[in-house]
Amino acid sequence: MKHTKFAKTKLAASLSLVLGAATLFSAQAAEEVPADDTEVIQVTGIRSSQAKAMDLKRTSAGVVDAISAEDIGKFPDTNLAESLQRITGVSIDRVNGEGSKVTVRGFGPDFNLVLLNNRVMPTAQVEGESTRSFEFANLSSDSVSGVEVYKTGKADVASGGIGATINIQTARPFDNDGLVATVGAKVHHDTGVEDGDDYTPEISGLISNTFMDGTFGIGFSGSYVKRDSTTNAATIDGWRQFNDDSQDVIDLKARAEAGTVDLNDMNSNPYGNYFYARNIGFGITNTERERTNAQLVLQYAPIDTMEVTVDYTYSKLEDESEADTFGLWFSGLGNLTAAEVDKNGTFVYATEVGGDYSGTMQQNASENENKSLGLNIAWQVNDLLELRLDAHDSEATAEGTLGDSADNKFFIAGALNVADKTYDARNTDIPLLGANYVDLNPAGEPHLQPEDYATLFAGVRAGKNKTDVTQVQFDGTWINDSSDSLGAIDFGLSYLKMETHAGASYTGPISAGWYGNKGQWADYMSYESLGGGFLSDFSGGGSDMLIPYYYSYDQDAAMARAEELYDVEYKAIPFTDDHHIEEETKSAYLQFNFESEFNDMPLNVLAGIRYEQTDVTASSLQQDAERVVWLNPTEWVTEFADTSTFSHETHDYKEFLPSLDIDLEVIEDLKVRFSYSNTITRSTLGQMRATTSLTAIPKVGGRSGFAGNPALKPYSSDNLDFSVEYYYGEASYVSAGWFNKEVENFLMNTIVEQEFDHLRDPYVGPAAELARAEITAAGGVPSDEAVHGWLVDNGYGDADGRVPQSANDPVITWQISQPNNVEDLNIHGWEIAAQHWFWDTGFGVSANATFVTGDTEYDVERTDEQFALPGLSDSANFAAFYDKDGLQARIAYNWRDDFLSATGQAESGGPAPQFTESYGQWDFSISYDVTEELTVFAEGINIFEEEMRIHGRYKEQMLRAQENSARYALGARYTF
Repeated sequence: MKHTKFAKTKLAASLSLVLGAATLFSAQAAEEVPADDTEVIQVTGIRSSQAKAMDLKRTSAGVVDAISAEDIGKFPDTNLAESLQRITGVSIDRVNGEGSKVTVRGFGPDFNLVLLNNRVMPTAQVEGESTRSFEFANLSSDSVSGVEVYKTGKADVASGGIGATINIQTARPFDNDGLVATVGAKVHHDTGVEDGDDYTPEISGLISNTFMDGTFGIGFSGSYVKRDSTTNAATIDGWRQFNDDSQDVIDLKARAEAGTVDLNDMNSNPYGNYFYARNIGFGITNTERERTNAQLVLQYAPIDTMEVTVDYTYSKLEDESEADTFGLWFSGLGNLTAAEVDKNGTFVYATEVGGDYSGTMQQNASENENKSLGLNIAWQVNDLLELRLDAHDSEATAEGTLGDSADNKFFIAGALNVADKTYDARNTDIPLLGANYVDLNPAGEPHLQPEDYATLFAGVRAGKNKTDVTQVQFDGTWINDSSDSLGAIDFGLSYLKMETHAGASYTGPISAGWYGNKGQWADYMSYESLGGGFLSDFSGGGSDMLIPYYYSYDQDAAMARAEELYDVEYKAIPFTDDHHIEEETKSAYLQFNFESEFNDMPLNVLAGIRYEQTDVTASSLQQDAERVVWLNPTEWVTEFADTSTFSHETHDYKEFLPSLDIDLEVIEDLKVRFSYSNTITRSTLGQMRATTSLTAIPKVGGRSGFAGNPALKPYSSDNLDFSVEYYYGEASYVSAGWFNKEVENFLMNTIVEQEFDHLRDPYVGPAAELARAEITAAGGVPSDEAVHGWLVDNGYGDADGRVPQSANDPVITWQISQPNNVEDLNIHGWEIAAQHWFWDTGFGVSANATFVTGDTEYDVERTDEQFALPGLSDSANFAAFYDKDGLQARIAYNWRDDFLSATGQAESGGPAPQFTESYGQWDFSISYDVTEELTVFAEGINIFEEEMRIHGRYKEQMLRAQENSARYALGARYTF
């Protein structure tokens, strides 16, 4: 018998889900709309706040967590990200030891949509990359009244967050009657500050009042905070990748057979891969950060059933830093005289001839500014119908502030006295770095002298990014007063337009003498001893360091002198990268609220569908590469044409997003929940560029490029949630929830080998091969230094000592990376939480944990491009509280397991991972109500100074080891 199978379209399936839910129930009609699904941590008093949180969690539908504060400054952490990490399933990324971006249920910042008062907000960053990931450091927590975290999709919630949608709410005058005013002040102390103020201020305040019998209100809030910090770190820019059939490895093994290199090769990597450190460096970065926030809100009620709100929100974040970095560069396998390779293929020990002990000074400065003007009208038409209109025009800009939009300036000096250099990554957290010197001045000194230093080159990077958002939302709620189970219908329409313009440029290396001026910079060099405390939290740091010193210098003075000597100018150039992207999204939704009973058990159902149509236009400046130049033994440059053209591409797509939330109170105090939703996340704006660009620094092993893709589809996730909650006492409960996400259209950067006939490689050309043959025949090591010098000495270089490509050189093969929708993914896990208060003692505890896994494990032994989800990790929180007689205290521990934090290393020469190792941090806060108006408090962040370490494929492949200092604050808050 032949059976005909009917396949439902996505629209038909969505409508079936909604209409099917509407016909399931015929019990007594509900008189009120179900309570909003919000679990709240109220911060006015720990126990009362958690009791309210439990009550709201109990009456919620779906999975929504939140933090709230009735008064200014009462968040228990220094910023919103650090507060959000207390929520089950939420982890954070830190910058300079401070919370920056959030990961929810294993999905990183780009998969979480952040709203401000239910509005999509623009975001920008100065490097020229456009992103949808909100930077929580831009916004002070003092003007925020609450933060909602929607973990499951709903029809009336804007799309964009597969991990979560996070809605930040700010205070309104009508929230309180009459005059409300509060002012707070803190003194911050970062224990790690070396070059900055030990104590920095934070001032915040809010004033709000209502007039004309409560029909008009005005509110203003503002804050200012300054923070100085110092970061000490060891870094490796990347682990270069080779295969046993590559010429570099073949030549190395041949030299080992000939006895010219001492090689202990224990490699048993199944793919025959080898990994070699590009450099070992150390750095001291001093950062000054200032943040200013302000909000003005006007509210007017022309009639009893209408409220009109106009608000303006402003924030500015200014970052300035100076970095002093020093270390040794490792050129490659051709320079080796001794090496050891472990079983994974990692060169854990290497000695190379030649090189320089370099010192790079860097200045970074940028400003992020956000402005938002909004209008909201809420009208209760009658007892059964409420209508709402919301519109806003917002912009975010980020720009370098070192002049002409420059955000980074660097200058390199170094000593060329290195006879050979060694790194040893066999037994320490930080590889040991050592060197032997020749021609020390004066002879016999155990370390380098100021006279040994020369200068190399400088460079300037510039960037500016501006994103504008225009959004209009109209929605409403209709209450059903008939006798069926349909309680209410929510409906709405919206229009969203997002325009982003990102520009960037890099000067390329600008001469500072190319190390041809040894001895002329002695007056600028200053000997700096590291002492035993530098990076002493790691083995290989502190007293283990083999080169316990470096030379520093005044960057501005050095750059000014080099400009005079070499007739150059270290300033930003006009933008060579210029990208425009415009998105327009129109959407509509319907949402049905049901209240009923099932076998005498209270039952609530929320079913909805959301439709969206998005149109994308992308335009990018295309600048063609003209030639490749070998500048000096370690540096390369791609030279680009002076002229450029703009590309223009368009794309559109449509989405139907159904959702269903069901909760059932099985017995008194025991509730079960089920939720289904389809959610989407759009790709980052930087991935949608309409251009192909080649790296400006095409070092050997790093000839790469990037091609954007405006036709990318959004990620689409089918989500299932099931949870059980038991409320066994006042402010005490336990809960367990299981979630599953089936994600389609995941992006993967596909690597394509591409050649451009006019771009050729002098590194492996006939002249370079002749140089290697003659150097080897003469008994020398054919290092990059030796080959480059031979080419210049034998007429293959130009007047500046550079080696440009020639027509006889082979064509370069570039590794071009382009994002494409090629992967599906399953993520699932458990969220467990408990909260308990010990009778009337004032003591309480809470704990939660998230365990998440998926079919996304990164195979570290492979070197080809592969798919994985950065950010996926288990996490846990524990807190103990005391709340009685005006004294409130909390000590909290936050832990996050190892996780893949990024796919890419700057100097790996191919796809490579970064893994952040497990991290746990202790914080505390304590406050005392001196009077009803005056509260004094103290806070401590990372009080045990937990360090951070990032590695590559294996633990031996350190990428970054960073010490983090403790931060403390003392303050007072007065309410009028």
